[in-house]
Amino acid sequence: MVAVDLEAMVTGISWTDETWNPVRGCSRVSEGCRHCYAERVAARFSGPGQPYEGLARHKLTIVNNEERDPDNRSEARWTGEVRLVADHLADPLRWRKPRRIFVNSMSDLFHEKLSNEQIAAVFGVMAACPQHTFQILTKRAKRMREWFEWLRGPSESTFTMQQRGIASAPNTARALLDAAYEILGKPSKPELDAAWKQLEHDPWPLPNVWLGVSVENQDAADERIPDLLATPAAVRFLSAEPLLGPVTIRAWLPLIGARSSPVLATEAVATYGLDWVIAGCESGPGARPCDVAWQRSLRDQCAAASVPFWLKQASDDIAEITTGPGSKRKPGGVIELPYLDGVQHAAFPDRS
Repeated sequence: MVAVDLEAMVTGISWTDETWNPVRGCSRVSEGCRHCYAERVAARFSGPGQPYEGLARHKLTIVNNEERDPDNRSEARWTGEVRLVADHLADPLRWRKPRRIFVNSMSDLFHEKLSNEQIAAVFGVMAACPQHTFQILTKRAKRMREWFEWLRGPSESTFTMQQRGIASAPNTARALLDAAYEILGKPSKPELDAAWKQLEHDPWPLPNVWLGVSVENQDAADERIPDLLATPAAVRFLSAEPLLGPVTIRAWLPLIGARSSPVLATEAVATYGLDWVIAGCESGPGARPCDVAWQRSLRDQCAAASVPFWLKQASDDIAEITTGPGSKRKPGGVIELPYLDGVQHAAFPDRS
């Protein structure tokens, strides 16, 4: 069997260049997880000695009082166990060419089984790689917000420079680097040493880290987006994939002109609102339908607020969905980067 590096690999996801998976394992939290691609892939590599051993499995059927899976088509399941992969924590330090990196496409960085210090170590590596742009998606928006509050808070359990005896004044970015040192080993990582010297001015939030939440329907949007907007980030984005119902996000989009005139912003978008929106239908076995009207609504809401919109994929059995330059047909009747009403939507946030 050819070895597959699931922790650091070039990706087919259109809005990123590469994936980096320093964490393995996850668990379901909502309807958006029902047909999770990562869960299926992990189950394929969950045998003895394989990367996801003990972290995923196939749900076997019972036939004549025996567990059987004769066609290897049983439903995949996370076991709920999660672990930090120290051997892959330093991967971005070795990637010299700047790129967009999707963090934990095979897990969730803010999973409840990860300690605050382990999450800090991942952020420490991101702080040491200013040449890259890191894109983080989570369904655990509340844990994400609480982690940032813990990081900057005054309590005795807070992760600060003073508590570690490193400096007389707190510097959040350097504290994150210190967390990475704890796992990677300070003497063996000159890249961290170089980054340490360049972080005297404590850039915060980290300018190369984008934070996003995944939402599949209105309930998920109502629950997760407010926590995202309460979290410090250079860019805040939304991934409505798989889109399982209509979603209205106007309350969380910036008012026109709010970025240049903060006094115009309402309380709901006091931090200028969402910076980027991605949408896409579900794909793979058992994919649930996605009404083109739901995708068109998100497109129009973003256009009204001058927010960049990215239509990642859509079903090819809809008249308003067509192919064109840059599109790609995928198995299961899905078009990657489709044209909606004759226009392809593949806009990034402008952070030049």
